[in-house]
Formats: sequence, C-alpha cells, structure tokens
Amino acid sequence: MKQSHRFLTFLSTTYKGVCFGIMVLAATASWGQGFHLGLTLSPNVGFSVPRQLSHESFKSSAHFGYGFIFDAKFTQTYAIGTGISVFHTGGVISYFSQDNATINRVELTQRLQYVELPLTFKMRTKEIGYTTYWGQFGVGLGLNVRAEGTAMRTAVALKDSTQGWESVLTASELPGPPVDVDLADQTRLFRPALIVGLGLERRFTGTTALALGIRYNVGIRTQYEDFGVVRGTFEDGVLYQVDEVTMNAAPQPLEMSGKSGQLELLVGLMF
Repeated sequence: MKQSHRFLTFLSTTYKGVCFGIMVLAATASWGQGFHLGLTLSPNVGFSVPRQLSHESFKSSAHFGYGFIFDAKFTQTYAIGTGISVFHTGGVISYFSQDNATINRVELTQRLQYVELPLTFKMRTKEIGYTTYWGQFGVGLGLNVRAEGTAMRTAVALKDSTQGWESVLTASELPGPPVDVDLADQTRLFRPALIVGLGLERRFTGTTALALGIRYNVGIRTQYEDFGVVRGTFEDGVLYQVDEVTMNAAPQPLEMSGKSGQLELLVGLMF
C-alpha cells in the first residue's frame, strides 16, 4: 500500500514536471538552434557508496542500459540535455544482520533497474574536423522499477549462556547457499542523482553522427529504507563494539545507509 501511494504521488509530480519541461524545451529550441536527437547503448559498472559504516562495498558489477537523447540547443554551443534512460545497476555489499541468537555476515548482490529523466546543461565545442566535443552536468530523476538480489549468509557469532557473543567454530564459517531476495520494500522508489559526463560526436553526413562518451551517475540520497542491520567488528572471535548503556560487547542496531552509482560508457547515433 505504501509503495502504491508513493508511486501515484511520484507519477503526479513527474507528469507536471515533464509537461512544464516540454514547454520550456520547445520554447528554447524554437528560439535557438533546434533539436538534436539520438539513441544510445550504455554498458556500465555499478557500485555502492556506503554511509554511516552500515555496510561495506564488497565489489562492483557490470550492467547494461539504453536510452533516448533529446538536446534542445539554444545556441550553437549550448543546450539543455534530457531524454529517457533505462539502466540496470547494483553492486555487491556486505553487512551484519542479527537473527535472534545468531549474527550473520551477509553478502548481498543487488540487481536494480531504473527509468531516469536526465536534466542537464550540455556544453559543446564548434565542429573541429567533423568532430564536436561536449561536456554535461546536471541531475537525473529516477524511478525504481526493479529491486532484487541474491544473499549469502555466514554465521559469525552466537549468543552464549552469559548472553555475551562468541565467534562460531571455523567449520561453521562457511557461507550458506545463495538465496534470492526481494528488495522492493527496502529500496526507495525515487532516486535523484548527480550526472557528469564528457564525450564527442563524429559527424558522417548532414546531422548524422556517432556519439561516444563517459558518464558518472551517482545517487544524491540514500537508496535504502526500513533496512535494519547491526554494526560490530569481529576480531579474534570477539565482538568488541561496546553497548554504551550496558557497557557489554553487543551489536549496535542501525538503518542501512548508502547510495548506488555507476560509470557508464555511452555509444550512440545522433540525428
């Protein structure tokens, strides 16, 4: 129910924003140099950016995306760059979770998909030997349409008879089998992002050109919600994170906090 309400609110806000944006772009293009359209493919390397020591970025992962470019040029060298991007992203993170009398180290491979409306300022050089160089800076307004992953859990500590925590035996430290998990309730629907990119366009004939570029896209706020984890460090089999109330070694509950990002390679055809 909460997801549906947020989705409807997002659609209403986005519809108003898109309508206003279309009118602004149409006026800009009519007053300036017209439209510049294109289609792109964008393989990317996705990663996680942890916050508040809630988890660790274990490794990055490769993904894929595609999109439609819509540049409204108001001079020969400046434009408002927008369009629609659909991309998969994610990364592998590790964190601690508590399950009653057991603390597990979880290795989570995330598989996220977004539909994004970029709103950027695009700066272009004049054509140099059939080649135009460009840079862009702006924001992306993303909507999460898929959030799932695969989790592998490893027991690292058990509660003993004195209600303290001790490490498990080495034989028990092997990870369990991978389990598919649904992350929709733990992933925020709306993803505002920062976009920075550089690239070039090589013209063939008329306005047709091959576009190549690199773009950095990272979330501005945390992507997680209602995602409980615990914080604690295990060294020589002892959990030494100290509870400030009881002064006993104990895991500290907190909410997962972090952002997703990716480094994209853009390959496209402009018209």
